[in-house]
Amino acid sequence: MTYNFHEVNLNLEVMALLPWTHAIQPVLLLVVVAAAVAAEEGRSSQNGGWRVGGSLADAGPCTIARVHSSNLSLAAFVDRYAYTEPVLIDGVDQNEAFRKECTRRNLLTAYGHRSIKLTTATSTSLGRPPVTLQHYIEHMMEPQALQTAANESLYHFGDTDRIQWKSVFDLYNFPEYEVPEMAPMISFGLGGAGTGVPMHFHGPTFAEVIYGRKRWFFYPPTADIRTSYHSDLSMLQWYIEDYPLLPLANRPLECTLEPNQIIYFPDRWWHSTLNIDESVFVSTFLSPRV
Repeated sequence: MTYNFHEVNLNLEVMALLPWTHAIQPVLLLVVVAAAVAAEEGRSSQNGGWRVGGSLADAGPCTIARVHSSNLSLAAFVDRYAYTEPVLIDGVDQNEAFRKECTRRNLLTAYGHRSIKLTTATSTSLGRPPVTLQHYIEHMMEPQALQTAANESLYHFGDTDRIQWKSVFDLYNFPEYEVPEMAPMISFGLGGAGTGVPMHFHGPTFAEVIYGRKRWFFYPPTADIRTSYHSDLSMLQWYIEDYPLLPLANRPLECTLEPNQIIYFPDRWWHSTLNIDESVFVSTFLSPRV
């Protein structure tokens, strides 16, 4: 949805023809403009038209390693992080063409008619009817309610027709870092504020947000997460209700990922995510070359 003040003025000109509106026109102008601005709060061309700056969650601390790309060679990455610990890498700006392709307006205009599949925080898309991208963006990406159950926290991630979306994926440049003998495969996602995935693990992964912010939580492979996380809770509910009560010794490592950064974590590290804003994101999963 967009607004412009030309349309607001036209509406007021029509109302000016009605005698009873003369006394309240200034109030009406304030109400109409305030409503229009509120409806689009957080949207700007700088954010690709996505709503950024919500209040469901804050960015929090960054307690994992953090380094600027200009100070991290490929050899240093492999030596220090590839097999040992998560790291946030700043100064990554190699996907401008992909970023332009992923503005809200462009996705709606060029791809809104395409069908996509949705997953939840606790299940795959299996058995769920597809929806159009336009329907998902315009009607299903509202900020998530705290009461939303984990199995009802819908978002789009991973289950994308790679042939149908090949022209889009081809615009994406993989991170310049790599893990020896590992091949990359990307997964594309869109999620509303408050959505996310619970604690799980898989192989080594790079992740990047194209728009928005995503808060990440980590535990090492040897951690017993049963004392810190309950799988039946949505990530938003866990963050609001359980996370503040965790003893410092049981709190996860964490960091918030923003555009022009990438985050990496090694094989089998526990991790979960919470979208702070409407987020467009890519994960690059690594698997052994065959």
